[in-house]
Amino acid sequence: MRFSSAQGRSVVAVSTAETVGTIAACTVAPSPPRVSALRLKTRGHSGHVVAWRDVQSFGKDAVTVRSADRLEPEKEVDSDQEAHKSHDPVGKPVITETGESQGTLQDIDFDSENGHIHTLITTDGQLPGDRLLSVGNFALIISHPE
Repeated sequence: MRFSSAQGRSVVAVSTAETVGTIAACTVAPSPPRVSALRLKTRGHSGHVVAWRDVQSFGKDAVTVRSADRLEPEKEVDSDQEAHKSHDPVGKPVITETGESQGTLQDIDFDSENGHIHTLITTDGQLPGDRLLSVGNFALIISHPE
């Protein structure tokens, strides 16, 4: 599934059957390359995040989470945590570990059951997700192809 097709999808708490937000963005982590959290647009002035481990199901019409208690206010997420907004990859340069530009990340293709990243989709083409080494405030670093 491409992440862009999931943006705007409702997130529903199973415990209350209430919509707790909509998907605005995601964060990713390497080792193994995966979606680590979903960033949600929620009511109020700031958003929330939900860790991938708290996603119960990623359906075609909605995403379910066990409970709204699993949501964390975005402003309370520390910069060293995988769910921090600095780990949102979309729109960042993609650079190899040897310093070669691979374009700007436009989208990711991931497994909706486990969050595994299959493909990084850049302005220069598609790259295997398993090449992801790190994500930071500025860029994504990927391994150089062998």
